[in-house]
Order: sequence, then structure tokens, then C-alpha cells
Amino acid sequence: MKVERHEIEWIVPLLTLLIVGFGMVVLYSASVAAGGGFFVRQMVFIVVGLILGISLALIPDRFILATSYLVYIGMLLLLGLVLMIGTGPTGRWLGMGTFHIQPSELAKIGVILALARFLSDRRTDLSKIRYFFGMALIAVVPFGLILIEPDLGTSLVIPVITGVMAYIAGIPHLAVLFVVSPVAVMIASINPYAIVIVIAILLALGYFAGIRINVAVLWGAMMGAIGWMTPKLWLQLKPYQRNRLVTFINPEADPLGAGYQIIQSKVAIGSGKFWGKGLMEGSQTHRGFLPEQHTDFIFSVLGEEFGFIGAIIVLVLFWFLIVRLLYLTKKVASPHSKLVIAGVAAVLAFQVIVNVGMTTGVMPVTGLPLPLLSYGGSSLLTMFMLIGLVTGMASRWRRTG
Repeated sequence: MKVERHEIEWIVPLLTLLIVGFGMVVLYSASVAAGGGFFVRQMVFIVVGLILGISLALIPDRFILATSYLVYIGMLLLLGLVLMIGTGPTGRWLGMGTFHIQPSELAKIGVILALARFLSDRRTDLSKIRYFFGMALIAVVPFGLILIEPDLGTSLVIPVITGVMAYIAGIPHLAVLFVVSPVAVMIASINPYAIVIVIAILLALGYFAGIRINVAVLWGAMMGAIGWMTPKLWLQLKPYQRNRLVTFINPEADPLGAGYQIIQSKVAIGSGKFWGKGLMEGSQTHRGFLPEQHTDFIFSVLGEEFGFIGAIIVLVLFWFLIVRLLYLTKKVASPHSKLVIAGVAAVLAFQVIVNVGMTTGVMPVTGLPLPLLSYGGSSLLTMFMLIGLVTGMASRWRRTG
């Protein structure tokens, strides 16, 4: 197999800038409607993000690999610090004056780099339980810290990153079953009989996959504990988080309260029809009916003012970007680079699916922004840094055959 060095990757940055450019047009309208200077501040974030992205693209892969765990540890320290001195309405930010960062966004970088180093190590064998739990530990610690903030939406990105990167690393089928089983049990926890049935099915699948008896007993006990704890964790959620999940099932039950955002978002998107109402012409947007229109619900503004065709253009751009990242995982020569790129693709795909899903009413409102479009410095800078890492790695050693 031939390897070619320095094949400049220009498609990923080009697609990124196209999405950002389209987003700035939409954000301009949302910023005017919200009566704030979000557009100007987002321009500043873009400039800073470009500088950070280009800088990371120029850093050698060996240096990134060598410092991965240090970045991860620094990220954990920031997550711990925000629990003690966090600022803002929900206490998720660190900073002074007008400068603030959201450590839970930066955590995506730390987790991706740490997992990529761990999983690309030749000694790592995910078929052995100690390595599997080592991988799980890297993900569980930041997941727990982010969940405690509480930031449910961002915390969900961590297991998605872990699952995708583990799959790319060649995780055995039995390990996949271990990863999926807690989610299945948590969903089934609404009914005690359902928990028993699900655990029995999982153990049966584990038996056919060759699980040992002692591991099966431990695994079954853990699944039972998760099923028992889930209802108690539900009570620990903030009232607004429980309302979001309940409202997802029936938003019309509280149309002026918890269901208001979803209903207004669906009205905005639906009113745009095929071609949209035109820039600055959205009635839901400019008459104050649509909350959080410049952040989590920017897609609703897009749908109202640019219609179905505008929404499709943006989604197709995202699709091309994600597909390009997946293609690059097949072309880069370094296992470490392959895993980093897969992690970035997972972040993009998950957040796009969840954000578009929640604005259209097919998923619960989780507070996840739409990458590269939603207003927000921490989110945008994080994405630019991740894209910078990908661009640099894909521009170096690459397979040609």
C-alpha cells in the first residue's frame, strides 16, 4: 500500500466555511429580531476560531498524540472548577467580565484526543475487560461531571463519541452489547416487568456471544442496579429537564409553558413552506414568538425565512461534511488520526440530528446547539478547533492505494 505525504485537505474547511457563511446570514436576522449584538460577537468568534483552527492544523501529529492526556486532564480540571465557581444563569461558564468559556464544550476535544490515544495504542485490546473499562473510564468521568452541572444535552455527546470511536477501533460484538445494554435498561425502567425481560434478553444474547458465567453475574447485577437507579435519577433532574422530556411526548399539554418552544418552532418551520418568507420577513422570528432563536432554535429561523429549500441546502452541506470526514477515516495512514476524525464526525452528526430533531418536534429539547450555525463562542470555537485538527491530520500522511 502506497502512502503519499502532504496532500492538502481543502474540502473539509471549504464545507465548514460555507455552513458558517449560511449561518451568519440566518443569525443576522435572528440577531436583529432578538435586539442584541449577537451577529457582531459571532464574527469575532469566527475570526478567533479561524486563528485557533489554522494553528492546530499546523501542529505535528506526534505533538498532539504526546499531549493528548494532558489536554484531557486540563479539561477535567475545568469541569471540576465550573462546579465550584461556575457563572451564568445555569452556572456552566467560567470567565471574567465579558469573556466566558463553557468547559463542557471544550470537553469534546479532550475526550476525543484521550480516546484516540488510548484506542490507537498497540497494547489496547478491547476484547479484554481491563481495556474495555479503561476506555469506559475515560468517558464516564467527564460525562458525570457534565451531567452534574447539569448539562444533559452536552453530556449525551460523550457516549456517542465513545461508541463511534470504539467501533472504528474494532470493538468486539460482545463489548458493543455491554455499551448498549445500559441504555436499553434505562428505557425499560418505566416498567419493572420490562426491566426483567430486557435484562433476560441481554443475558441471552451475551450467552450466545460467549460471555463467561462470572462476568454474566456481574453484568446482570449492574443492569439491575441501573434499572433500580434510573427512576431515582429522574427525580434528581431539574424541573425544566423533566418538563422537556414530558413535553416531547405531548407538547400541546402545556402550550403556554413547557410546550411553547416546540409548538412555536414547528409553526415557524411550517410557515416557511418551500421557498420561505424571505430574509428578515419571518413573523415568528421578528414578532418575538420564537424563544432562543439565535441559539438552540436557529434552524427554526432558517426554515421560516428560507423555507424547505434553504433547510435542505444546509442539511446537504452538513451531510457532505460528515461523509467527507468518514471518507478521510479510510484514507489517513495513522490509526490515531483515523480515530480523531471519526470522533469529530460523531460530534457533528449527533448534534445536527438532535438539534434538527428537537426543532421539528421529533426529539426532546436537549439544549444542544446546531454546530457552526447557532450563536455561541464556546461551541463555535470548539468546532473550529476540531475542524483544524482534522484538516491538519488529513493533510499529512494519507493512503493512496
